Amino acid sequence: MKIQIIIRQMAITLTCIFSTLSFAYENPSLPPVQTQGQTQFISGGIGKDESEAILQARRSWPLMLELTQAADSRAQYISDARIIIKDRLHNTVLDTTAEGPYLLVKLPAGEYSLEATYNATTLHRKLNLQKESGKKVTLVWPADKNH
Repeated sequence: MKIQIIIRQMAITLTCIFSTLSFAYENPSLPPVQTQGQTQFISGGIGKDESEAILQARRSWPLMLELTQAADSRAQYISDARIIIKDRLHNTVLDTTAEGPYLLVKLPAGEYSLEATYNATTLHRKLNLQKESGKKVTLVWPADKNH
């Protein structure tokens, strides 16, 4: 019985490894998938190739965050925003700093709260993720008054 469980766990692990490797191989410009607890995410979008790879990959991710800051003529993409996502029981499922203007997150369907901080300004959003549908959330911070 224990051997069957071990074999099954190894098969699942190998499947995950090879599917992640093949996904990365097919998209060489895509930043690596990172894991925090049970949550997988991709952070980046600096440069045209990486940005296009993330936008193309977003179809297979339940949540996409787009990070921008208001400017004179139009919003500008930003990075280095701290992103905290909590489930409906207030458990933190993701706490990271965005490495670019895009963040793709794999989460199960459900209700979440989002707290995003950039330049000491925190934005709050409620998220309701549906099964098998991607949600795009664009966050726009106010213009930097110093520039």
